Amino acid sequence: MAKRTNHVVPSSTGWAVKKSGSSRASRTFSDKEKAVDYGRKLSKTEKTELYIHKKNGMIQDKRSYGNDPNPPKDKN
Repeated sequence: MAKRTNHVVPSSTGWAVKKSGSSRASRTFSDKEKAVDYGRKLSKTEKTELYIHKKNGMIQDKRSYGNDPNPPKDKN
């Protein structure tokens, strides 16, 4: 089974939040900050990872809200 993730990506109207493997956006926003906030809430609810992309499409940041296979050493 493929790992479920959410992505904040640039779109023609601003920024979109998409689920991995989906061609359609879950929701679109005019600015990146609102898209990241929505993506964070969605990922926390679904216990998935959130990938935040730059305007050029490259990954800027990755945040895990689920079962992290590599948790920080100080959080054991």
